[in-house]
Amino acid sequence: MDLWNFRKKDDLISQGRIRLSAVQSGDINVKDGGETLSVSERQWMQVKGIPSEEDRGGYWLAEAHMRREMASWRFPYHFIDFETSAVAIPFHQGMRPYEQVAFQYSHHVMHEDGRVEHKGQFLLAEPGVFPNFEFSRALKAEFEGDTGTVFMWSHHENTILNRIMVQLDESLNPPADADHLRLFLASLTKSGERAMVDLCELAKAAYFHVATKGNVSIKKVLPAMLASNAWLRQHYAQPIYGAEGGMPSLNYKNFSWLPTDEHGKSVDDPYEILRDLGAEMLGESLSVGQDPDELVIAEGGAAATAYSRLQFEDLQDVQREKIKQALLRYFELDTLAMVMVVQGWQEEIRQ
Repeated sequence: MDLWNFRKKDDLISQGRIRLSAVQSGDINVKDGGETLSVSERQWMQVKGIPSEEDRGGYWLAEAHMRREMASWRFPYHFIDFETSAVAIPFHQGMRPYEQVAFQYSHHVMHEDGRVEHKGQFLLAEPGVFPNFEFSRALKAEFEGDTGTVFMWSHHENTILNRIMVQLDESLNPPADADHLRLFLASLTKSGERAMVDLCELAKAAYFHVATKGNVSIKKVLPAMLASNAWLRQHYAQPIYGAEGGMPSLNYKNFSWLPTDEHGKSVDDPYEILRDLGAEMLGESLSVGQDPDELVIAEGGAAATAYSRLQFEDLQDVQREKIKQALLRYFELDTLAMVMVVQGWQEEIRQ
């Protein structure tokens, strides 16, 4: 069941072959991806492991391909991630069921000298206010002034920008700057002159870590990379995030993403730290004996659920502000995680 993206599980189970060791190359129909990994090669690597001559310590890297990709990027690097909501009963009049609402983004920048900063963020969650056009306007302001490469993880951001362009076209009362917004959004989407680079696709083609079980979710890739990259562990164990002379942050101060507990054990997964923030957003608390994975935060729906609370619930101002601050803190890690992965890849190809 762990075999990533494998469509013939039922066939093998019906034959009584239920362990990875029972999978044969013919079951997967392994196809040569050249210097990068095909889907079937990634699956076969899960079954047989990384070839010893290509094993870099529990992970595999298509170094030549990675170098070429990085050579095409332009500084400063912009890392963005969107938080969106799509509900059956729309929040706004005249909208379709499951219409996309983009209410939040986070934006990190990496400069050519290696400096990293949490450059910008956006959150518009006031009840009854449609955020998408203001969202686009704020994002446009973030990117004006340079032509640096923009990065996303997976295609969600591309989908959202395309949908906002349709909303601009269909709006009965479009904003005065609709044409400028449309041109900006088009420049970032597929085939645009500044089309976003999908780091998930790069991870899929050029990086395999045994601990991810073939998965290319950033929530799997980052902890696996931290386990094998000493530079990342050392760098982010220090309280440099949001520190003077360290990495500027809009929501944290003198923060370590890999702290040690009272027993001296290091936290290996920064996403574990965010469980408390998810509980804060949703009013959840972990009871004695409860599995942490039962919290909504573990399912990836905490932010959208928090946004729904801000739209529908009659909240006190103090409660509303607490949820909004938790949203900002929670979401900041998603773009920092992309920075960490790119830093890890940079460090690997330097060796």
